[in-house]
Amino acid sequence: MAKVRPIALMLAIFTGCVSQGLDMSIPLYLPSQCNKEQFFNSASLICEACGDNQHRHPSGLACTCDDGFTMIDLGNPVVQCSPCNGTVSNDKRRCLRCEEGDCQCGAGQTRVESLTNLTASCFTCSPDTLGIPASPICGLCPESFYTVTGSCHCPDAQLTGEICFTSTTAASVSGSLPQDSVWFKTCLDSSFLGCMNYNNLTACQLLANMVTLDAGRADSKAVNLYQLAASLQPPLPFLPGLYQRTETPAFPRGLTFSSNEKLPLMLASYNANGGFLGWEDVTGGIIQLCPDTQPRLNAAYLFGATYQHSCSISVKELVTKYPEPVFHQLFLRHHDNDGTEMVWPIPIQSHMSESRTSVHSVQRFFLVDGLTGRADSLMSPPRSVHYLSSLMFSVHIPTSSQGAKPPLLVSLQYRTARVADDARVQVSFAVTYSMDEISMHLATTISVAVLSVVALLVTLLETSSWSRRSGQQTLNFTTLMKFLAYLSGNLANTFFLVTFGTGVYWLVAYKAQRSIVTTTLPSSGGIIETYFKSYVSLAFILKALQLLHLLVVQLSIDIFLIDWERPQNKPRGFGLSPSGPVASAAPSAWRRLLVANEWNELLAMRRISPVFQLLAALLLLQVVGLVNLACSDLKLNLQLGGDGYSSPTSLILRYGIITSVWLGLGLLQVLMYHLFYERCVEDKVRQFVDLCSISNVSVLVLMHRCYGYYIHGRSVHGYADVSIEALRNNLRNEEEDRCARRGLEPHADTQVFEVALTDRFRQLLDTVSLPLAELNRRRRHGDGAERQTQTATVTHNLNTLLSLFLQHSLKDMDYIVKDKLSLERIMKYEFQQPAESSVFYRDPDGVIFGEVLYYGKELLLLIFDTLLFSVIDLASQDLVLAAVLTYTVQQGLDIMRFHVSRRNLSSKTLVDQCFLI
Repeated sequence: MAKVRPIALMLAIFTGCVSQGLDMSIPLYLPSQCNKEQFFNSASLICEACGDNQHRHPSGLACTCDDGFTMIDLGNPVVQCSPCNGTVSNDKRRCLRCEEGDCQCGAGQTRVESLTNLTASCFTCSPDTLGIPASPICGLCPESFYTVTGSCHCPDAQLTGEICFTSTTAASVSGSLPQDSVWFKTCLDSSFLGCMNYNNLTACQLLANMVTLDAGRADSKAVNLYQLAASLQPPLPFLPGLYQRTETPAFPRGLTFSSNEKLPLMLASYNANGGFLGWEDVTGGIIQLCPDTQPRLNAAYLFGATYQHSCSISVKELVTKYPEPVFHQLFLRHHDNDGTEMVWPIPIQSHMSESRTSVHSVQRFFLVDGLTGRADSLMSPPRSVHYLSSLMFSVHIPTSSQGAKPPLLVSLQYRTARVADDARVQVSFAVTYSMDEISMHLATTISVAVLSVVALLVTLLETSSWSRRSGQQTLNFTTLMKFLAYLSGNLANTFFLVTFGTGVYWLVAYKAQRSIVTTTLPSSGGIIETYFKSYVSLAFILKALQLLHLLVVQLSIDIFLIDWERPQNKPRGFGLSPSGPVASAAPSAWRRLLVANEWNELLAMRRISPVFQLLAALLLLQVVGLVNLACSDLKLNLQLGGDGYSSPTSLILRYGIITSVWLGLGLLQVLMYHLFYERCVEDKVRQFVDLCSISNVSVLVLMHRCYGYYIHGRSVHGYADVSIEALRNNLRNEEEDRCARRGLEPHADTQVFEVALTDRFRQLLDTVSLPLAELNRRRRHGDGAERQTQTATVTHNLNTLLSLFLQHSLKDMDYIVKDKLSLERIMKYEFQQPAESSVFYRDPDGVIFGEVLYYGKELLLLIFDTLLFSVIDLASQDLVLAAVLTYTVQQGLDIMRFHVSRRNLSSKTLVDQCFLI
């Protein structure tokens, strides 16, 4: 075993006198590991050599003289030995002269020592005794009396705590004692003097214990005495170092931990009188006041698992369980490069008041102090109890690299409670993990900034596109409001993308660690989590504003139904032959009503089922237990319960799991809708186009003033008011390609177009449809016959205008049909603004008009539902409540949309609401 200079090493360990780059670990020694010529120094926690003619005491904590030597023991583990030519007394303090022989007494005899004459003789025991002399035997006075005065008398001025000292300098040191504390009044001065004058190890440890109890109080005499003793030169060899400098202590280089590895913590414990109790592994409730099962208590020491445990406990229970304080020093056990078992002292910060303004770094702590509060005598019950109300064990990752923070740190919070029958106190124990969040926060901030710039550019593009499509030539208030509406949607996408990416990143980076742990979750209430919650809130608010803007746009669109049906000549009367008299029959109104009702149903149609989405999300998150992966530990348990401890839920992980499940289910539904439902069940969007062709009704939808969509529904058969047999024949002819194509252009099948109208045609359309406002007002006031007449007139005029326009029959108001450039489709921006002629852009897919329906805004709705569900869950930590409230909001929006869209459709198409189912 290597020799270590004890004084220098002790100061290096506990007073922080080593440079920051030097490892502060020391070899782990147990008292039993010291050889016969060594003792275990409980102050420096290492084995030290005994003096000449000495060997280890059976306790292992001190030395004793060899046979034939007397001993002077003033509490210093290294005693003073002197040779004895006679017989050494039983207590090894005196050298005695034998009156007869060699004082080796035989059977039935005991040795009687005369400390007055310094003689020894053998005494024969009486039959009813066993080695006990019949006469009493005198004992020696305390060793300190002889050391100071050479006699059994010590003047009162030099007597402190039943120990005699040459000087009582402790009395002259300023400072105050805890109020009415008998223990401090009795033991403080004597412990200081015994440590300073006699190098008494027990006295030095007792002084350190008193400093630990009183370090948080201003002008503490115990602290002042300790600082005086620590300033002596040469240093006192058995004075424990208690204080850590403010510099970050060096951590063992390259030391790392694996996931769910038990933290190898050890305690060096001392009793109230300064006696060393030994080393002990930290397990269960050794440093936890709250009772619980052993597995749950041990969960605190699994590396990577955040742990929180608090409870209310009776003050009397604390006093009963801890009648006297036990003092601890905490270490981390590890091995160096040579395989030697080492311990590293873990720094401690103690907060001795509720305001946390009184902070000290004494590296020794206790759980409960019922000794200081004893006011009458040392045997009386305490009036107050000083207890550890909060212990927080902080781990800063990565532990393999030295940073500004120590990799391990213990923060303590002490409070005082009066002892009463019903008094209860709150105590807590926590293990937290943290890392440098500044760099991660900076990366997040840069991401938000870059994406926000992109969002701003996209917003400018969308605003410019809207301005072109609306025929706006100048910047006005409406343009500004549109800019803000588009900006809110794009910023919502920015914040959602950042928060979703953050949640998924931490979920993968943290939970995927199976060997060395190099990453931990952002601390609760830290800068990353604070900004994360702000980003989620902003994303939800801005996305709600975007949805509100979408509803305003979609519920105020202009929609025109163009009926191509012309009056048919039909036989007069009943049962006449076709060659008889004929009459002109007006087109049927049922076709327009059918198209209007189908359009009304399409408005709120979605590609995903909200009910299935909610039920599937609850199944995966709650029943399967995916949400349990949000626990702040490295386990991958889907089900919690039993005796095992469950770490607190991480807000970021929970958000990442919920959004991933919700988006995954939504995307899966969309995929199944396109791959299976549209192909094998029904495709309502394209079926609506077919319905328009069968009904001989075209639909023009203007989303903006000069921009919209056109569905060409003109029948290639001329008439739609035909019998079932005729309709079947017509469809068969189309199937067998024996008639013209349905498309707007000759020999083309394209029926759906994007429309960019000229400002001149829009002005003409507004002029013709101007009476609509007056008709809608009269409809509300119930004007009957006149309103119906004007409705028919306005409907006829609009139908005639649009029919002529679509047949290229309006002078100077023609249109052209062309394909849209790929870049124009991607940017949703027309490079050429229509000036002389309107432009119809072909849509080969036939679903572009879904932009004015929920169908075309599924991503917006999916993200809104995701944020709504997530925000409610994060606020309540209740998945069922989140599902119920999300469903309620969805139904409320659907009901509102149904009534408003129904009213708008009726007012724009002049189809009475009573015909809209």
